Amino acid sequence: MNVSAKTRSGLVVALAVQCTITVHAQSESAPDRFRDCSTCPEMVEVPAGAFMRGSPQDEPGRSLDSRNHDEDDVEGPGGKRVQVSVPAFALGVYEVTNAQFAQFLEDVNYEMPSGCVSDADGDGIYGWDEAGAWNNLGRDHRSDNPASCIDWHAANAYVHWLSLRTGGRYRLPTEAEFEYALRAGSDTIYHFGDDPERLCEYGNVPDQSRNAVSPEMITAACSDGYADMAPVGQFKPNAFGLHDMTGNVWEWLQDCYERSYANAPTDGSALRRDDCGAYSIRGGSFGYDLPSLRSDDRSDDPPEVLYDGIGFRVARDLVPEPDVPDWQLRVFEDPTHGVSVLYPALYTTVVEAEDGLFSVASPYGFPRIDVRLTPDARADVAPLALAHVATLRTLGYKKGASSKSSDEEVPDPVVSSAGTTSVGGVMADEISVHWQAAESQVGFRTLVLSVADDARGRITLYLTGLRGHDWDDLRLLAHTLRVNR
Repeated sequence: MNVSAKTRSGLVVALAVQCTITVHAQSESAPDRFRDCSTCPEMVEVPAGAFMRGSPQDEPGRSLDSRNHDEDDVEGPGGKRVQVSVPAFALGVYEVTNAQFAQFLEDVNYEMPSGCVSDADGDGIYGWDEAGAWNNLGRDHRSDNPASCIDWHAANAYVHWLSLRTGGRYRLPTEAEFEYALRAGSDTIYHFGDDPERLCEYGNVPDQSRNAVSPEMITAACSDGYADMAPVGQFKPNAFGLHDMTGNVWEWLQDCYERSYANAPTDGSALRRDDCGAYSIRGGSFGYDLPSLRSDDRSDDPPEVLYDGIGFRVARDLVPEPDVPDWQLRVFEDPTHGVSVLYPALYTTVVEAEDGLFSVASPYGFPRIDVRLTPDARADVAPLALAHVATLRTLGYKKGASSKSSDEEVPDPVVSSAGTTSVGGVMADEISVHWQAAESQVGFRTLVLSVADDARGRITLYLTGLRGHDWDDLRLLAHTLRVNR
C-alpha cells in the first residue's frame, strides 16, 4: 500500500454493503490475558496450529483486490494454497497505544522524524503534512488511540526497548503469525465468517460514518460510530481474544514484502532480505478500502514511511520467561559496543563520553551504577573493580552517611567473592568488592559484572551501594544488563 495510493482524495472501493449494525464494545469469552509489567501491552497466548495461506480465486470479493496476489498465492489454475504451521506465541490484545508509545519515547529520548501523510483537516483528503507527527495529526490526541504515523524503524525500537524492560523476547509479529492469529481457526473471508454485514461489529472500518467525511467513497452501509480513528478495544474480539485485528490502522510486520509467497517460509517465521525496500503490513484501516479487511489481504510500505493509517502491535516468544522485576525503568544504550542497561527512572544520569563512562545515582547518593566500555578484552576484571572502588573513597560519599569525620582512615577494599554468572542470558565475570570504616561502620559494596567480547572489547558494569537493602536491590538490578548479540 504505497503512500501515493493513500493520498488520493477518495479511496474508492468496489464493494458496498447494505446493512445497519449495532456496535458491541463488550468482549466475548476470551483466553486469559497477562502483562509483563504494569504499563506493558496486554498480551494473550496464541496456541500453536496451522492455516491455509491465501484464499481461493473464486472467493467472493477476491477479484476486487488482485493488487497483492499472483498465481502462486492462491488455489486455482496455475497455483495452490499452502499450509503454514505456526508455533505458540503471545500477541498484543490491542494495538500499541499513544500512551504506551509516549513512555518509550520519554524513556530512551528516541527522536521521531518529522512529517506525516495524514488527513490533518479532517476532510477525507490525505496529503503530506510537514508539521504532522504521531502526536499531532489534526485530531484529539487520545492516550488510548493506537499510535500511528510510526515508521517501521520506530516500531522495532519500541519492541527492543520492551524486551530490555521486561527480559521477554518482544518483537513485531511475522506475516504468518498475523494471518493465523487474525483467522483464529477460520477459513472464511473474515475471521467471523463470510457476511460483510457484520464488519462493524468487529472493527473500525470504512462505513457510513466515514462516508460522511468522504462522500465519494463506496463504503459499508453499516455504521461503527467512528468517522476517524477509534480507541483500542471498542469492538468485539476474534476467537483468540484479539481486538482490532480488522480495521482501525494497518500494522507493521517483520517480513520483507514480496508480491508472491513463493519464497515465504511455511514454519511461521519471517521472510528476511538484507536489501529489503518494503515491509509487509496487514489488517486494513478505517480510511482504506473494504477488500483490505479480508483475512488474506496484505500490503506493504517502505520502512521509513510515516502514515496516519499505520501502527503496530507487539508479539512475544513464550520462552524464556521474563526475568526483570516490574520497576519503573529507563534504558541506557551504547549501540557501538552493543550494550543496554536498565536503571530506575528516579535516578539521576551522567554520561562522560571521553572515557566511556555512564553513571546513574539515586537522588540520595546511593546506590550508584557505572558502565565502562573498556577496549582491551584481555583486561583482568579484579584490578578494574579495585580501581573503581578506590575512586569512590576519594569522592566524599561518606558525607551524610555518618556523623563521623570524613578524614578517618579507611581500610583497603577487599575482594570478597568471584565467579561467573548468567546476566540477561550472557555469561559474565562477577566480582564482589567491599570496604568498611571500622570506627564509623560506614561501608560500601560494589558488584562488578564484566562481559568480554573479542570484537567490541570488554563491557563492565559496576553497582555500588550501602550495606543492607541497597545491596539487595543492586543485586537484582545487576541482572538487567543486556548485551546485544
